[in-house]
Amino acid sequence: MHYFLKIVLFVALVLLFFTYIGYSVPSVPSLPPEEEKFDLALIKTKNDLVQIGQKIFFGKGQCALCHSIGPSETARCPYLEGVGAKLSREFIYESLTKPQAYIYMQYEFSPAKSFAAKMPAINKPPIGLNENELLAVIAFLQSLAGPEYVTVEPSEIVQPARGLIAVTGNVEAGRTVFKQAGCVKCHGIGGEKGGTQGPDLFPIVNRQDELYLRGVLQGTNASRAHQGFDQRLTVREFNDLMAYLVHFKAMSKSL
Repeated sequence: MHYFLKIVLFVALVLLFFTYIGYSVPSVPSLPPEEEKFDLALIKTKNDLVQIGQKIFFGKGQCALCHSIGPSETARCPYLEGVGAKLSREFIYESLTKPQAYIYMQYEFSPAKSFAAKMPAINKPPIGLNENELLAVIAFLQSLAGPEYVTVEPSEIVQPARGLIAVTGNVEAGRTVFKQAGCVKCHGIGGEKGGTQGPDLFPIVNRQDELYLRGVLQGTNASRAHQGFDQRLTVREFNDLMAYLVHFKAMSKSL
């Protein structure tokens, strides 16, 4: 009996010890990653953007969960060393926002290696990078091939309230997209006649910023993309369409 009490006492002391250790470790609440703050006064060079993009890559973007920088047999997605020299800025942007558009294999491995992991669109929940953050990540990815490959300019990072077109589009090409994608069947804009099933877009474009318009069309701030544009339009077509819509905002200011 005496021996049994010693064992019980010993177990109780061990449990108390580990309970004390458990409560002494500071608890860290599980919160969504914070949005990276862009202090425009501190962004002077492309390297400043690259450093922000690196933070997002290993932080909020969660890219490092699947991607490695150099070759890795255990990585669940392609490694990214030198990617800035291999892929255009538009292709990188589309890979981030529409990752299922292409099946990518790395032929540096023999035999060529395919990757089973499906990458989420990182401009949509649960990751949800905004346009500024996407540009910073692109700058970081381009820098992996060397600083001379970075094409993102600090001047492209703007305050979220103003919005941002990630890749500059062509207004005239956007006018063509507006017609061919069927927008004109439902909408008129800026005196250009269109269908009456939807509202005239001129007052909407002038009331909302570019970031809001992009979100509506791509579905990043709605339950789904408008008219399936996230699947129907290429990145270039989408940016041309955005440029066409936004140029009416500039027109109204000049009137």
